[in-house]
Amino acid sequence: MRKVYAAFLALAAAVGILQPYPTLRAQSTDFAPIDSMALQLLRDWKVPGMAVAIIEGGKGAYIKGYGLRDLEAQLPVDGQTLFCIGSATKAFTALGVLQQAEAGLLNLDDPVAVHLPSFRMSDPYVSRHLTVKDLLCHRSGLPRHDLSWYGSPASREALIARLEHLAPSAGFRESFQYQNLMFLTAGYLAGQVSQSDWETQIETQIFEPLGMERTGFDVAEMEADPNAARPYALEEEQEVTRVPYRDIRTIGPAGSIQASAAALIPWLGAQLNGGAWKGQTIASPASIAACQQPAMAISEAWGQALLFDNQGAPSAYGLGWFLSHHKGHRLVAHGGNIDGFSAEVALLPGDSIGVAILSNLNGTPAPRILRNFIFDYLLGEEGTDWNTPQLARWKEMSAKPEAAPEDLARVPGTRPSHPLADYTGVYHNPGYDDLVIVEAGDGQLGLKTVSDTGLIRLEHYHYDVFTPQENGYEQLKIQFISNEEGKISQLMAPLEPALPPLSFERQPENRDFTVEELQAFAGDYLIMGVQKVQVRVEDGALKLEVPGQPVYTLEHVEEETFRLRGLDGYKARFLTGRDGKAQKITLLQPNGQFTGERQ
Repeated sequence: MRKVYAAFLALAAAVGILQPYPTLRAQSTDFAPIDSMALQLLRDWKVPGMAVAIIEGGKGAYIKGYGLRDLEAQLPVDGQTLFCIGSATKAFTALGVLQQAEAGLLNLDDPVAVHLPSFRMSDPYVSRHLTVKDLLCHRSGLPRHDLSWYGSPASREALIARLEHLAPSAGFRESFQYQNLMFLTAGYLAGQVSQSDWETQIETQIFEPLGMERTGFDVAEMEADPNAARPYALEEEQEVTRVPYRDIRTIGPAGSIQASAAALIPWLGAQLNGGAWKGQTIASPASIAACQQPAMAISEAWGQALLFDNQGAPSAYGLGWFLSHHKGHRLVAHGGNIDGFSAEVALLPGDSIGVAILSNLNGTPAPRILRNFIFDYLLGEEGTDWNTPQLARWKEMSAKPEAAPEDLARVPGTRPSHPLADYTGVYHNPGYDDLVIVEAGDGQLGLKTVSDTGLIRLEHYHYDVFTPQENGYEQLKIQFISNEEGKISQLMAPLEPALPPLSFERQPENRDFTVEELQAFAGDYLIMGVQKVQVRVEDGALKLEVPGQPVYTLEHVEEETFRLRGLDGYKARFLTGRDGKAQKITLLQPNGQFTGERQ
């Protein structure tokens, strides 16, 4: 990869594909300093390729590609190269909702449940009062919970249904907490009220009227496109490595749009011109203004992370846009990051300037650094060097320590309380995909989701705690919990940093009994020589009847143990004889264990 990247740097320095849009300003502005800075950022941050679109005066445009869209094939970026724009998609979703409001199909202050009757949050009050507008400005009280959807095969409807089971970390409308599932819900709702879907709405009401031809939603189609950027990341030793495309169509309204730099020119123009571009109007000036007005304050830390050159001025979130200032000029911006891609779309509405910067490297700040440079240059402001300090910070964070520090929290000399086989099984949390624990050999366990064939190896840490042996996950601790019977019954995993570890309940063995096999447990039993109970087979399931109580359905847990459906902590364990028929039953209850002979 070093040779490929070195060849790329030589090409990047020599080839920048200029595609000027017909404009007056493109003829009068010298863009050479921007070209120079873009090429420097490619070298400094090891970015394979980048595309830039600039609009000035609400009319003019400059489009240019730098570097390579495909390192292996040495193919250059141009203005038509497709990139994933990640969360810059959110501005499209927000405007799509405003379009439905203009059509009279919804109101921003409508409770979500008015349009999605099955919508539920964990708090009934929030379920009733969370509005369409709340979905678009990150104030639901939920932290990110990104592992609830990332890589999940669940449908949009299923992901929205999970919201009822996701714990908040802040009060409703109390603080800004970035949340992708809320934008998924907003896009899904907009599609439902128009008796369509989110993709169709964005395609027909934004892309087509604006003539945004090089756009899409499906990474499979993007991968097959002859002029699509390939995704890359910096792996170990800071090597640029090709990574797979990430299919996030299910969470689409939060971040699945792909676009070329040229395709984003009309989008920038419409945002700067009150919803109109070249004779086409996609929204009213009021709707554009509503998206660009503060709806939720954000902390100074957010402004710093987003590299806003706002000299300490307050920042906020509108509807699908971050809002701040650039050296006193009003700034409207949103970045995007998804596997192998980083993007930035930004506007200075008062100066009629817009930029879109697309790159094919995961999690790089290069687009934001270039955004600030472009704004300084076009405004004639004294330039601030954002690159040098950011680069120094990145190199410091990337440097490996000479030796790993001693782990003082780890208790040496311990071992698991059970054989490894006892930890295996399927663990369930209704807000997330199931986790599957298997034996991985060499005294280790393995973790995967039911939707993923990849295995994360778990090494014993201490006692019943295991830790992943994967880059980036070493600090994550998986704790297994035993129930009162001494059986492993749940695991605790810190999958959401803003919350305590989440509980996943171990699921019963998935065994299907025939009616004949269930009949082996059927019969009358006398508990403690006093209480008669009956076990019978009914409608293909095992039933337990205690006089004077409801009839309970028995669900298989393991071996000859069943749990009573609807009664937590209550189980029935059978003891079978040599003939395969149950001879005894023991009812396991929170207040004791009660055994009875078969009559």
